[in-house]
Amino acid sequence: MSKNAEKLNRDIHMLVSEITEDLRHAADKTGDEAAEAMRRSSKALRKAAKRLGEELKETGQDAVEGVKAHPIATAAVIASAAALIGFALSRRGGEDS
Repeated sequence: MSKNAEKLNRDIHMLVSEITEDLRHAADKTGDEAAEAMRRSSKALRKAAKRLGEELKETGQDAVEGVKAHPIATAAVIASAAALIGFALSRRGGEDS
């Protein structure tokens, strides 16, 4: 797993724990206290979604940079995958007959 993916995973787990704790507090409270706990949970969810979007964008940019840095290797991997898919489909087509 890449550094970005590991960091994203840790961040998400931390935010989920925070949200879970806020929701537990909301379940124990009523009225204004529950509304405040729900507001904190909602804010944490928005923060998590924003962070996830940012990390995915960075990961996509890293992938593009990797393809640009290694175009021949990328082409070889794609060609190999296409060949394997073609082989699998041709074998499957022969079994149906």
